[in-house]
Amino acid sequence: AAALEGVKLTIGAKTSSTGTIFGSVNSIQIAEALEKLGHNVDRKLISLEAVKEVGSYTATIRLHRDVTVEVPFEVVAE
Repeated sequence: AAALEGVKLTIGAKTSSTGTIFGSVNSIQIAEALEKLGHNVDRKLISLEAVKEVGSYTATIRLHRDVTVEVPFEVVAE
């Protein structure tokens, strides 16, 4: 959990002219972004609300029954 403290992700997504994402950002994309930073986290441990627009969000990673980490991420237009 200490290794994930202070991590901030940026996820690129294809968007319409109004800022709405085609599809949505999901746990697979969060896991891939974490892996690029050297953190191997199973996507099944990641939970997040429905992300349908560009903006700042928070993903919750449940590492253990009693240990959770909140990782902020920003969705930007590609």
